[in-house]
Amino acid sequence: QAASTPSLYSSGSCVPRLRCSCGSAAMSEGFRQRSGNPLLVRDSIGRAKPSTFVLPPEGHAYGLTAPPDVEGVREVVGHWAAHVPRRRPGPEMQDFKKMNKLAAKSGVTNAGDLKQWRLSNSVMLVHSGSTRSLPKVIPSDVIPSFAYGRRNRPSTPIKAVVGAVYAAEREEFFNLRYQMLEREQSTEPSNGRRVVKMTKAAMQQISNAREQRAALEEDLGPPELFKMSKFKKIPSRLNLNLPPLGRSASTPCL
Repeated sequence: QAASTPSLYSSGSCVPRLRCSCGSAAMSEGFRQRSGNPLLVRDSIGRAKPSTFVLPPEGHAYGLTAPPDVEGVREVVGHWAAHVPRRRPGPEMQDFKKMNKLAAKSGVTNAGDLKQWRLSNSVMLVHSGSTRSLPKVIPSDVIPSFAYGRRNRPSTPIKAVVGAVYAAEREEFFNLRYQMLEREQSTEPSNGRRVVKMTKAAMQQISNAREQRAALEEDLGPPELFKMSKFKKIPSRLNLNLPPLGRSASTPCL
């Protein structure tokens, strides 16, 4: 009976192995975390689940390393790279169109045979004379610095604005103007009075005030009673010149 009873202790160890209800030993927490099985690895509360893959160290950078660019922003902005046209085909180059036609006539049907056929056959490029009219001469062909388009307004002189050049010019202008005014006042005889130069608006106000004062001083009689303009030409309907008892008339009590 003792031999048939399963032992709770591992061989050579006094630490008991836990067994589940099915009879197999329970998995320890350390072995579960080291197993690499995403279904068995548990995460801590408030933390992300640990990765089950073997990853590089923390400072490792992923992706393809691109070589550094020779031209930075300073070189691109401060230097203008002019366009360099490609070299036109000359007589030292082969005429591939004519060579392909000749190879097809010779029975070449694949790329390998064409390569071998080109080793023994060479057709150089021959330029034919142009049948078109000569190109027209434009101003930039004669004058390289010639610019096309409408002339734009000059740029704002920021240096003069920031340096207060315009303020200094106006200050100098007004100083000269005040000096000229002082010289004029010193040369003109003032007779102890200050001469005030009148403007057009001030002279008109003085003239209007004099006309109003003259109109008030004139004897124009009693002022006319107010009456609406549409009733000024309508006569009265009451005959107030009749004798007292000659005809019945209703007169207002004035």
